[in-house]
Amino acid sequence: MITVFGATGTTGAPLVDTLLTKGAKVRAVTSDPAKLDGLKAKGCEAVTASFDDQSALEQACSGADRIYLVTPAHLDMRQWKANAIAAAKKTGVQHVVLATGLGASPKAGLTFGKWHSESQELLKESGLDWTFVQPTYFMQNLLWQADSIAKDGVYYDDMGGPVSWIDARDIADVAAEALTGSGHAGKGYGVTGPEALTGEEIAAVLSEETGRAVTCVHLSADEAKAAMISGGMQSEVAAAMVELASIAPKGYLGGIETTVSDVLGRPARRFRDFVVENRDAFVQ
Repeated sequence: MITVFGATGTTGAPLVDTLLTKGAKVRAVTSDPAKLDGLKAKGCEAVTASFDDQSALEQACSGADRIYLVTPAHLDMRQWKANAIAAAKKTGVQHVVLATGLGASPKAGLTFGKWHSESQELLKESGLDWTFVQPTYFMQNLLWQADSIAKDGVYYDDMGGPVSWIDARDIADVAAEALTGSGHAGKGYGVTGPEALTGEEIAAVLSEETGRAVTCVHLSADEAKAAMISGGMQSEVAAAMVELASIAPKGYLGGIETTVSDVLGRPARRFRDFVVENRDAFVQ
């Protein structure tokens, strides 16, 4: 049995699909009872659990050999991960695949790197087998701007430098291999796409594939933070996001990892292919 936390999220949803395709027995965990029927329709067990409910977390882990652990970006995410790790240890889980972020380490200088590192170190100290999946920015985040791209022909860039965007399905496939294959315990997998793109290059791809002009408009740090807060993000988390984006102009978010091809034996998905596949979302 493999328990997948965040089973309706950006990486969790495709992970459930991939695991089921592999023939794995899956328990999908969501915090929203309204999503249970949709998960069950996929052919997996589905349960609800809050990261603040230790009893529910233990029930979600009970009988599972391995779990995939991911939480939303939130001030409480370190405690949430700690709660789930404790539940996994108590119920006899053997291996935890933990989603963190590229650059997470005890030497990290950025807030998110430090937060993710705390969770990684806690898992190491638990005595459980572990694998870290450490992605960069998701291509799927572009869909948050689909309306402005479609209606106004504008892509708002809050990075200001090249980013090696990764398709969340590639993250899910790497996680699935770590959960079902051998030789992945004790590994930290940095996961990126095959190329680093600037905001102008993203706008150019959108223009070429939609057949309409899309312009890149750069957001200041204050504008980006305000937009995230207006979207419901906590102020401290938005500040950490802006801090992370601030290193893009120096090229620090543009590194390319070969993890997808190394682990899966195939290339990582390209940004252009993602745009083509989701073209209808970007065209009014």
